[in-house]
Amino acid sequence: MNKYTSFETALEKRREQKEFRQLRCVAAMEEKSDHTHHNFTSSDVLGLSRHPYVKKNTIKYVLEWGAGTTPSRLVTEHLECHRGVEEKLADLVGKETALLFPSAYNAHQLVLSTLIQPRAMIFIDRYCHSSLIQSAIQTKAQVFRYEHGNLKQLRELLEKTDPSHQKWVITESLFGINGEAIDLKKLAEIAQEFGALTYVDDSNSVGVMGKHGMGLVSCRKEIDVTFGSFGAQSGTFGAFIATNKLLKEYLLSFNSELIETTMLPPAGLGAISGSLDLIPDMHVEREKILSLSNTLRELLMDAHWDTGSGNSHIIPALCSSSEMCQKLSNALFKKNILAATLLPPAFPQGTTRLRFIVSALHTTEDLELVAQTLTEFKEEPALSIV
Repeated sequence: MNKYTSFETALEKRREQKEFRQLRCVAAMEEKSDHTHHNFTSSDVLGLSRHPYVKKNTIKYVLEWGAGTTPSRLVTEHLECHRGVEEKLADLVGKETALLFPSAYNAHQLVLSTLIQPRAMIFIDRYCHSSLIQSAIQTKAQVFRYEHGNLKQLRELLEKTDPSHQKWVITESLFGINGEAIDLKKLAEIAQEFGALTYVDDSNSVGVMGKHGMGLVSCRKEIDVTFGSFGAQSGTFGAFIATNKLLKEYLLSFNSELIETTMLPPAGLGAISGSLDLIPDMHVEREKILSLSNTLRELLMDAHWDTGSGNSHIIPALCSSSEMCQKLSNALFKKNILAATLLPPAFPQGTTRLRFIVSALHTTEDLELVAQTLTEFKEEPALSIV
C-alpha cells in the first residue's frame, strides 16, 4: 500500500463533495489586470499595507532596532518600541493595558486557555469563526453555542447556569461571515446581569468603525477582553488583546507559554505603530468605504442576490449550494475578480456564500464589474466552468 494512499483518498472525497480548496496566485492576477482593485478578499480595507507613512515607519524601526527581536518578553524585559506600541494601542482602544501577539490564532488559544477555568461555562455565537470556536472547545470548559445574534436564547441559557461557575460570553463584534454587527450594549448588560465575563473579537471592525476608528468595542469599558487582528484591517500582521491590568497580570503569571513566546519583530511593530498613527484621522477613507459598500449591496440586490441583513463593508452573496458557490467564484476569477468562498466544513452548514470585502481602494467601476459578472452568471451559469 502506498504510504500516501490515505491522503489521496481523503482529497478525492473532498473533490467529490465540492469542498476541495486551492490557493490562487494573486500576484499573477495583478499582473494581468495591472492593478489590485479587483481584490475583494483583502482585509486591508484602508490600504495601509502600501501607505508611504507605514512603510517609512517600518524602515525606521528596523534601522533603530534591527531585523529581529529578543526571544521572550520576561527573559529580556520589553524592548522599548514594543512597550510603546502596546501603550499607544491601549490608549486608542480605551483600555488600561494591551498585549501584542505574533499570531491571531495562537493568541485566542493562549488567552482563553489561561483565563477560562476547567469548570467554566462558555456561551459563544454559532457564527463565530472556526479558530475562535476551536479555541473555546480546547479550554475543556462546557461550551454552549447559541443561535447567531439570538440574545434572548443567550439569556435563557445563562439563567440555567450554576451561579458558582465561572461564565464567559464570547462573540465577534462584526461577523466576518455576513457583515452583521452584534448589539454589544445589550450583550454586555445580559453578561453583567449573570456575572459573566465578556471576550469580543473586534478584528473585522478595527480601522473602519467605532471611536477613533478603532473598532466597535473601542472605549466600551463593560467589555472585559477586546481582541483584534492587525492582519485584518491595518494591513500588517499579529494580534492584540486590550483589557484591564488585573487580567493582564494574571495572564503573565499563569501562562508560561505566553511569556516565552517570541515578540513581534521591529518591522512588524513599526508597521503597527504607523497604522495606529493614521487610523484615527482616516475619516474620508471610512466614508468612502461606507458609500461604496452601500452601492455594491444595492447593485447585488437589484440583480436579485440575497446579501443578508448586514450594513457593513463585508457583503455576502448567498448561494444555494457549494457547487454553485464554486462556479460563481470561477466566473468572477475569469474577470480578474477575487472573492472569498465560504464553504462547509470551515463554516456552518447553511452558510454557503461568496464574501466581498469593500476597501477604500475600490472604485464604482469595480463594483459594477462585480454586479455585471454575477448577472451574467445567472443568465449563463455554464460559462463559469473552468
